Amino acid sequence: MMNCQKTPLETADGRFPVTRWSVVVAAQGDGDSARHALNELCAQYWLPVYSFIRRKGHSPADAEDLTQGFFAEFLSRSAFDGVAEEKGRLRTFLLKAVTRHMGHEHEKGTAAKRGGGVPVLSLDGQRAEGMYLDEPGHHLTPELEFERQWVLALLDRALDTVRAAAAESAQAELFEDLKGLISLASPVAPYEDIAFRHGLSESAVKSTAQRLRQEFRTVVRALVAETVASDEEIDDEIRHLFTLFAS
Repeated sequence: MMNCQKTPLETADGRFPVTRWSVVVAAQGDGDSARHALNELCAQYWLPVYSFIRRKGHSPADAEDLTQGFFAEFLSRSAFDGVAEEKGRLRTFLLKAVTRHMGHEHEKGTAAKRGGGVPVLSLDGQRAEGMYLDEPGHHLTPELEFERQWVLALLDRALDTVRAAAAESAQAELFEDLKGLISLASPVAPYEDIAFRHGLSESAVKSTAQRLRQEFRTVVRALVAETVASDEEIDDEIRHLFTLFAS
């Protein structure tokens, strides 16, 4: 069984991957490298795929099965043969691929089946359903829901990357106090209170907060770069994704 765990942003030699398309290509075929690449694809993108399928009207159980089927059976039969960077954004490609997969399953009159020689991906269905139900934009189309979840997954991964770097620098507790300035998902205590708690000057806390925000922006940009065909598309993709959260 393949567990969809979060994977580090950096490659083994410490460099950012040039593009996520390389992982898509690596997911083809058999062997340890293909299984690792498939696991990485699953870890990063199964929540948006699950939300898209749910918004299409499928039950939680069917959505989990279809998600399983997409990342396991679909990829294992080399559906990405011939994929090249010039084919565009990975986000768009995966959305079309999931739609095709659902159409094939509908034609067969059955949900994607587990087993049968197809590697089973261990998805946290309870977590996925909880996140789906907590999503406030239930008026959105399935396509927009997919994109919103794509952004949320990207930001979550970026935050985890900065958190890991802070822990390596023995600043894990300080990061937790300041992370709201990055994610805007939680309130932040006054700088003066944080400084007192950690035995630091207020200016040192402000400097750390500024550095963390810059690191977060750098990681977000690197993650977006993994999913587009060229550097010229990075800024357009970032602008598009974040308009989804404009009020």
